[in-house]
Amino acid sequence: MKLPFSLFLFFFILAHALFARDIQEGYSIKTKGIVIGSLSWSLKIDDNSYKTSIKLKNKGFLSRFYGFSGDYLAEGTIQNNRFIPTRYVQIWKTSNQKKYVELKFKGGVVEKLSLNPKETEVARIQYKKLENYKDPLSSLISILITGIKSYTIDGRRVYLLSPEKEGNKILIKKYTNIWTDHKRNDLEYLEVKQGERNILPEKIIIKFKGSLFYLTKI
Repeated sequence: MKLPFSLFLFFFILAHALFARDIQEGYSIKTKGIVIGSLSWSLKIDDNSYKTSIKLKNKGFLSRFYGFSGDYLAEGTIQNNRFIPTRYVQIWKTSNQKKYVELKFKGGVVEKLSLNPKETEVARIQYKKLENYKDPLSSLISILITGIKSYTIDGRRVYLLSPEKEGNKILIKKYTNIWTDHKRNDLEYLEVKQGERNILPEKIIIKFKGSLFYLTKI
């Protein structure tokens, strides 16, 4: 997955050329051959900042049994070709619950974590002391453009997103749950297939809780 330097420059120049408008793509989400949702992804990059967002929504006949939606936002600065997040927000809704996560970063360090509902368990790690960690969206954008592994915090857990040297997989390593009531390693890997001229992927395969989810550009 590691990109040669010439290809990295191509992607970075392309991103700069598109800074005046958002890159927007839509995806269908399938599992076990059934469409369960849709996803829209936007990305904006200029010389020294970036902003990316994802909107997720249930779709198909299963919606009558299980409705869900998700909104994700990440923004930050670009310094010496490094993506440094400043803020990440995640809102997840189902028919009977709503979860909110907000992370704030300062100087590459986790400054604040807000959860709703609030976590009642004791944190297993000192997440406010973590340096050079990114939120999931910033990590993924950084890997897509640079091919460099990225330490990640999503508000519930920390892990390393590590691209394989050969192939398209991004492995989940050094997985640690922040809270004592979250002991599962649900996310195993991502498999990303990029087009030659596109920053955002053509297809993503996610292995999550033992199941495969397929995100295909539409």
